[in-house]
Amino acid sequence: MPHKQEQGPAKHKWLALIGLVVAMSAIVMDGTIMNVALPSVMRQMSLTATKGEWIVTIYSLVFCALLVTFGRIADSIGRKKTLILGLIVFSAGAVVGALANNYPALMVGRGIQGVGGALILPTIMSTMNAIYTGKMRILAFALFGSLMSAMSAIGPWLGGMLVTYSTWRWVFWIDIPLSLVSAFFDVFAVPETYGEKMRGFDVLGFILSCIGFGCLIYGLIEGKTDGWWKPESGVSSWAGLSPVPWLLAVAVVAIVVFVLWDLHAVNKDRPYLMDFHLFKVGTFSLSISMQIIFRMGMVGLLFLVPQFLQNVLGMSAVNAGAITCIMGIASLIAGFLATPIVRATSTKFAVAAGMLIMMSGAIGLSCLLRETIDPNPWAIRGWLALFGFGMGIASAQLSAILMSGVPNKLGGQASSIQSTAFQTSAALGIGIIGSVFGALLWGELPAAMNNIQMPQQMRSSIENSIVVTQGDSIPIIEEDKEFQRMPKEWQKSFDTNVKSGFSKGLADTAFVTAGALGITFLMSFALPGKKKLREEMARTRELDKEEGDPVLDDEPIAVDDAAAVKAAVDKA
Repeated sequence: MPHKQEQGPAKHKWLALIGLVVAMSAIVMDGTIMNVALPSVMRQMSLTATKGEWIVTIYSLVFCALLVTFGRIADSIGRKKTLILGLIVFSAGAVVGALANNYPALMVGRGIQGVGGALILPTIMSTMNAIYTGKMRILAFALFGSLMSAMSAIGPWLGGMLVTYSTWRWVFWIDIPLSLVSAFFDVFAVPETYGEKMRGFDVLGFILSCIGFGCLIYGLIEGKTDGWWKPESGVSSWAGLSPVPWLLAVAVVAIVVFVLWDLHAVNKDRPYLMDFHLFKVGTFSLSISMQIIFRMGMVGLLFLVPQFLQNVLGMSAVNAGAITCIMGIASLIAGFLATPIVRATSTKFAVAAGMLIMMSGAIGLSCLLRETIDPNPWAIRGWLALFGFGMGIASAQLSAILMSGVPNKLGGQASSIQSTAFQTSAALGIGIIGSVFGALLWGELPAAMNNIQMPQQMRSSIENSIVVTQGDSIPIIEEDKEFQRMPKEWQKSFDTNVKSGFSKGLADTAFVTAGALGITFLMSFALPGKKKLREEMARTRELDKEEGDPVLDDEPIAVDDAAAVKAAVDKA
C-alpha cells in the first residue's frame, strides 16, 4: 500500500516554496563558495596545494556518492523528514568547519556537509513534483532551475566578500541562518510526501553506486591536476599511467554493474536503489542529457572567466566575483520572466530561446576577447549577463520538463539522478573545458611569445607554467625580482603578448562552449510541445491517483481542452 500523503491548503505552498528554494540555494552555493576562500584557509593552516584541493573535493565527492541512496530512502521514509534531517546534518557540518583549527577537523566539517547536502537536494525536486501543478508548478520549477544556476555564480562573489571583509570562517557560518530559515518554512508549510516504499535495503547497489559515482567525480575533478593519461610531475604512476584513467575505469565498471544489478532486482521484485526504467520516459532522459551538456559549458566558463579577470586584467577576487555575479543575477531575473514567456509560447520555445541566448553570449564574449587584449569590464559584464539570462530561462524549464512524465512514487529516484547529473556535469565542465582551454592556450601562447627576446629555456619554462596553472602564475612571474630587473620594454612586451595569448585561448574556449550550446539548441526541438507536455503531465497525475497519491495542489492542471485530458488518461 502506498503511504498517505499529507494534505495542505494551497496558500501554504507559497511558504513551502520559500523553504525549499532557500535550502537548495545553500547547498548549491556551498559547492562554489569555498573556491574563493581556499587561499586564505591554506595560508592560515599552512596547507599544501594537495590538501587545499581536498577541502574542495571532499564535499562534492561525498555529496555525489550518496545522492542515489538518499533519494531512494527519502521516498520511503518521507521527504519532509529527510529534508529536515539533512538541514540538521548540514548545519552541524558548518559548525564543525567554522570552528576547525586544523586540517582534519576542516575535512570532517566539509564531509558532514556533503552528507547533509545529499540528504537535502533530492528531496527538494521530488517534493516540488508532488505538490505543485498548474501555474504554480511553472513558477516553482522556474525558481528551482534559475536559482541552481544563479547560486553557482553568486557563490564565488559572496566568498570573496566574506574573506575580504571578515574571515574565511564565515563561509561556514553563513550556512546556519540559511538552514534555520529553510527549516522554519519547511516544518510549518511543507507537506509530507512519499514515493515507493523500500522492501529492504539494496546493499550491493549501495556499494556499487558509492564506488562508481565517487570514483567518477574524483577522476573528473583531479584529471587536470594529476593528468588525464600520463601522470603530471610529482604524481605517482600506476603501471605507467596517471591514477585518473584507472579511477574512471573503475567508475565505468561499477556504474554499469550497478545499472545491470538494479534492472535485474526490479524485474525480480527484489530490493533496489534505482529503477532505471525511468530512462524510458523520453522527456526525462532527453532533459538529463541536455542539462549535462549545457551545465558543462556554464560551469567551465564560470571557472575560467574569474581566472582571466584576476590573472590577466589584475582584478581583485571581490571585483572579479562581482563581474561573474552578474551572470547569476541575470539568471535569477530570467527565472521570473520565464513564467510569462512559457504561458505566452511554450516550454519548448523557452528552452530553445534560452539556449540560443546563451550561445549568443558565449560567441559575443569570444569575439570581444579576440578584438582586444584589454577588454572593457562593462562589455564583459554585458556578454555574461546575456549568457546568464539565457541560462535562467533554459534551466528553469528543463527542470520542469524533466519531471513532467515521472510518477510521484519515483520522484526521489528521478531527482537524485538529476542531482547526480548536476554534480557530474559541474566536474566535467571544470575538467574538460579546463583541459580544452589548456590545449588551446598551448596553441596560442608560443606564437604570442615569439616576439619576446629571451632564452629558449626560460621561454619554455614560462609557457609551461602559465598553461599548467591556467594563468595563476602570471602575477607571480611579474612580481619576481629577476623579472623586475628586466628592461621596461621587455616587461611591457611580455605583458602584452602573454595577455594576447591568454585572451585568444579563452576566446577559443568560449567558442567551443557556444558549440556545445548549439548542440543543446538543436536537441530542444525534440522536446514535446505545449499540448503534448500537458497531456504527459495529466497522464502522470492520473497514474499517481491510481497509486493512491492525491494531487496536493488545489489548482487543476491546465490543458487545452477536455478531450486532451481524456486522451491522456486513455493512453495511461
